Amino acid sequence: MTPDLLVLEPLPPRRDEDERFWEELALAVAGLHAGTVGERFGWHRDGWLGRLRQDNTWDGDGHAWFAERRILRWLPEPLVEAALDREERLALERLCAALPDLLPPAPPVLTHGDLWRENVLCGPAGGPALIDPAVSYSWAEADLSMLWCSPRPPAAARFFEVYAATAPLPDGWQGRMRLYHLRELLSSIAHDDNARECAEEVREIIAPF
Repeated sequence: MTPDLLVLEPLPPRRDEDERFWEELALAVAGLHAGTVGERFGWHRDGWLGRLRQDNTWDGDGHAWFAERRILRWLPEPLVEAALDREERLALERLCAALPDLLPPAPPVLTHGDLWRENVLCGPAGGPALIDPAVSYSWAEADLSMLWCSPRPPAAARFFEVYAATAPLPDGWQGRMRLYHLRELLSSIAHDDNARECAEEVREIIAPF
């Protein structure tokens, strides 16, 4: 490593179509979540999600923390302001106020924070390895939503089967994934990453509000 050069060892291709690969990842993530139950939501310092700061201020109320630090936090970003009109922003605020009725209470656990397919690599020995975390103590379901809501190979369905068998989730978890994923959609708009498509998906989710 030099100021101008970082040399990394080559890694084998990710084993997308190998169910065993996704089983191993599920066991690792379930073990992380089950073994790191905390008392508060947040982290001891702020971090980054992409190029923008992730506010990790501690809070004992998971619903208030997720609303303020993971959803409403994005509303002042210029590209989000341009993408969502006043009524849509109010709908997001109403959704956030309703989170205690929409999301079951759960303890804070250590999360990767950006657990989508492209942050899953294949390590030198062939097993899964994770990169580029946006770490905090958050809800386990919020971590799962990243992989659930982003494009993934068919074999990745095995991840969710094994995770649910290892660390059972409250009933109806599949239907909650898009609510958690609002944070990633708003972040993508703020980063101008498929912003138009993400804004349309946000509008679909907030339509009932």
